[in-house]
Amino acid sequence: MNADSVAGPDGYTVKFFQHLWQFIYEDVYATVLDFFNGTPIPKFFTSTSIALIPKSNMVNSWNDFRPISLCTIFYKLISKILVNRLSVLLPKLISPNQMGFVKGRAIVDNILLAQEFCQDLDIKTRGGNMILKLDIAKAYDNIN
Repeated sequence: MNADSVAGPDGYTVKFFQHLWQFIYEDVYATVLDFFNGTPIPKFFTSTSIALIPKSNMVNSWNDFRPISLCTIFYKLISKILVNRLSVLLPKLISPNQMGFVKGRAIVDNILLAQEFCQDLDIKTRGGNMILKLDIAKAYDNIN
């Protein structure tokens, strides 16, 4: 986990846990193990603060902000463990046609495929041809 990440609502950073690891590792381990044994996560572990970061100097609407979630360390830790465990299974569960949000696959490949479809749109087919354009800019909005 990134040691320089911003603290969540509990005020603790990863760096804090790293510096005090020799004193707190047993408690952290027991807490994470409790979660995986079925104990519900306490509300304060799952609390998250949302910070709005402006995308540019000209802010005119809510779309000009990027929301950043500031989660607690325990929430990040449990999420990271779940992601690492699921990453082994997901390639077996996700269709080979799925391109977006899959590690090792690029959404750009779909853009190239769409361009090829558009070029062939004028070919006569039984029933006609149609293309739908969906605006998914927000789904792929990211920070540089």
